[in-house]
Amino acid sequence: MTGDPPQDSWPRPLWEEEEEPGAALAPWAVRPAQARAVLHPEALLLPLAEAEDALSRLDALAGAASPAVQAGLAARMALAEAAGWLAVEEIWVHPRDLALREARLTGSTTAALLGGRLDAALPATMLDAGIMPVEAPADAAIEQGLAMARALRRLATLQTVDPLDSPEAFANAIGPLGPAAWPATSRVAGVPAPDFASWRSTFLKFGDGLPALLDAARGAAQWAREAGEAEPVRPAAPQALLVAAMLAKRRGRLRHVPLPFWCAFTGRMRRQRPPLQDANWPLVFLAELTEGARRGLSELDRLNGASLRATELAARERSHGQAGKAAEIALRQPVLTAAGLAAQLGATPQGALLIIKRLMAAGILREATGRASFRAFVI
Repeated sequence: MTGDPPQDSWPRPLWEEEEEPGAALAPWAVRPAQARAVLHPEALLLPLAEAEDALSRLDALAGAASPAVQAGLAARMALAEAAGWLAVEEIWVHPRDLALREARLTGSTTAALLGGRLDAALPATMLDAGIMPVEAPADAAIEQGLAMARALRRLATLQTVDPLDSPEAFANAIGPLGPAAWPATSRVAGVPAPDFASWRSTFLKFGDGLPALLDAARGAAQWAREAGEAEPVRPAAPQALLVAAMLAKRRGRLRHVPLPFWCAFTGRMRRQRPPLQDANWPLVFLAELTEGARRGLSELDRLNGASLRATELAARERSHGQAGKAAEIALRQPVLTAAGLAAQLGATPQGALLIIKRLMAAGILREATGRASFRAFVI
């Protein structure tokens, strides 16, 4: 773990390679060796088929699940994506701890470390780590991860609104994830931003004829290169992958879940970072999608199992309990508190806590903080 937030995501692994003596190319430019490298289409057939199969099953099964499971899956996958990106930046925060932070059930990690109570701010992370680190994950990094989760969650549930509809919508989508704003605005004095509609038309045209997932991989790399050439700030890797998710969404590829890329990195620190400008980038992209979709399927199975147990409990308590409604709320939300449940059910906090205890006894909920008070519960 590190206390430093990611200041400049993937500055070298994303674009740069070792330069030959005398090389004068900009850091985002494709080197001649890269430009000559060709990825044969045959090499993409099996990875593309595997990614298409895993994503199709995930999206179809999510669409067939209950609305509560659908919403809960999208929320939990988005948090797993954020945790995976942080892991790539060598900042390990458990997705469950991100959920606690998003719900404002935990506070500053820096203050918690100074007070010797980091386990209270990061209970799941510390349980996995087993030791007290010298540095804590920076609050700024955690907040940026949560911004990614919110962006992916919004995109997963969009049905009619497209972030590529206007420069404002596009800037609002990618802005929280990094400094680059291309092509919505220009940060270069005297250089105006391009006409957004013309840029979008050209940008999308490059993907004509490509399968949707390969178009998404192409779009991430192309946007990163264009943004790097047009702006004095480096585009962030989460921004590029959000562009890929937008393109997949435009092609109708995912209707119920976020594009699962980063979650494949969760818990796997110091993995090689994906090189967007390398000839093998489409292979890397497809492999991470496949692994991410399989993790999503596992999470969907877990939520469906909890939903089934909740249905059985609700049937037993049909005449005198609100367990069914409470379970639906718990399925939708990554974390649940007695006060939050009471507000949504119109019950007292004590009554909500009794319902939570019944859900725990039925194997639907468990406590997530290890506290005696101000507790939170998860599926």
